Amino acid sequence: MRNLYKYFILLLFLTFSIKAFSEDNLFKKRLKEAKKGDFVVFEYNKLYSTLSVFEIDTENNRVILEEITIPKESFDKKMSFRNWMEKKANGHTSWTMYEIDLDENKIIDTYSVSRNCFIDLKDQISITAKLLDLDLNKLLDRDRKKIGPPLSSGEVDRRAFWQPMKYIDGKRIKRAKFDVYRSIWPEDSSELSLKRFDIFFDEGFVFPYFIEVNNGHMSYMIKGVDSGKDLKSAISFFPKRAAEITDMKKQADNLTIYVKNASRYKSFNLYAIDTSREDKIIHPLEFEMGKEKDLVFLNVNLKNINEIFEKNHKYRFVITPYSEQNIYIESRDLFVWK
Repeated sequence: MRNLYKYFILLLFLTFSIKAFSEDNLFKKRLKEAKKGDFVVFEYNKLYSTLSVFEIDTENNRVILEEITIPKESFDKKMSFRNWMEKKANGHTSWTMYEIDLDENKIIDTYSVSRNCFIDLKDQISITAKLLDLDLNKLLDRDRKKIGPPLSSGEVDRRAFWQPMKYIDGKRIKRAKFDVYRSIWPEDSSELSLKRFDIFFDEGFVFPYFIEVNNGHMSYMIKGVDSGKDLKSAISFFPKRAAEITDMKKQADNLTIYVKNASRYKSFNLYAIDTSREDKIIHPLEFEMGKEKDLVFLNVNLKNINEIFEKNHKYRFVITPYSEQNIYIESRDLFVWK
């Protein structure tokens, strides 16, 4: 279980596609209703890890989560977790941001603040796919963990439910109540094979407060030690990958130019540079635009191209976002007009 914690975000992510819920399941509904600055702090394996809502994009139905990790022994106990996060998390060992698509139930992009680079999650695709396919069911009262010794035969069970502790800005909340949801990992010879997950949510908070992983012999606990709202992140924005032209295809009456990582721009200017001419003449082009998630399609009518382009000349396309004229997106490959 020593490597379990590196999958923690993905363990939370399993609740995005739970079959036990309707189209919008529990965690997805709460993320949609969450506010920027909602946060929770977990303790596990001598680590503290904070998880917060950095941004909610209601237009594209996306959320950006921010996670910061520090060894428990390195944390300055004189500071509150809130102050530590807002003052650039001194001593952190990992600081990661995740952009999540709530429509497609997948992580769109991951950026490491501590390493100042994007992270490729392709190596974790298999585990993510299984997490998204797990069932999670709310436990009935009779199945929940109780406080006190086991009952004698025939004895009426009047024991209270066991509840984890709940903290808000360092203060313990008395008589906190939680619902418990359970899932069993499928048998797959992995470290998580056949492990049971019990996840504790309270009524109105976006994140769980407690996660218990049980293998039938031992339990491993990820417990919430603080939470709150209106956290002011030390990060001003989530970095975006540079937009790039990925392909150019003739289709029926159009030339379609595919632009990746450009959906954040509302409109563009499109130009074609005639690289076969010495004067490198630049032609502005009219087009119709379409979008699909992070992919933008620019469709140029071939009749218009035929009136402008010269046969066997090579052209390089350049796109500039209308709102940011200092950004130039150039095609790597040349387009030959025949």
